[in-house]
Amino acid sequence: MPLYLALETATDVPTLALGSPDAPGEPLRLASRRDLSRDIESATRTLLERRRVGLGDLAGVIVSDGPGSFTGLRIGIAFAKGLCRARGLPLLAAPSMLGAAFAAAGGAGTVLVEYDALRGDVYRAAYRFGPARDAAGVAALEVLDAPALVPREPPAPARAGLIRADAASASAGALIRLAGVAGALAAIEAPDRWEPSYGRLAEAEVRRRAGER
Repeated sequence: MPLYLALETATDVPTLALGSPDAPGEPLRLASRRDLSRDIESATRTLLERRRVGLGDLAGVIVSDGPGSFTGLRIGIAFAKGLCRARGLPLLAAPSMLGAAFAAAGGAGTVLVEYDALRGDVYRAAYRFGPARDAAGVAALEVLDAPALVPREPPAPARAGLIRADAASASAGALIRLAGVAGALAAIEAPDRWEPSYGRLAEAEVRRRAGER
């Protein structure tokens, strides 16, 4: 099975994982976003040492796309870009909310995902998974509503059988599992020019960009 390094840095609980879709491994939780730029490198070394593999054994690096934490996404994706550039590895991405939905559904079902976006808003998305599988054993995916910034009120209507998920379901392990879901991961063809979908910039970044004009 292909081996992936995954970085989930869109939420308040950054995690890394190293594994395959059928065995994503136990995610390594980082303390916080405060020291993420330092901790993410040491965490990667720890995971590689535990599995007794090197970067040359990886099939690619998977990162969480937004929306989510501006700082977390920026640091995690910058690290992944540098790693892929240095080692010639493919860079793959998926919305953090898609990983959270897949984890909450256990691989099958309709999931509504909401992340707190502050200021009275949420990021909201909806997905439907399997249970149909293709000849290669890959789970099916239907994007019902792509991630979007919406007001918290009114809440999304309740529906029978609907699974609800939030940022607590997101993890690097869930991103690795998405490698077994057709169409879940996007190959980033030009990593140096690619930026994640932040959703909403941090206030400090808004001020910085305003000052550059």
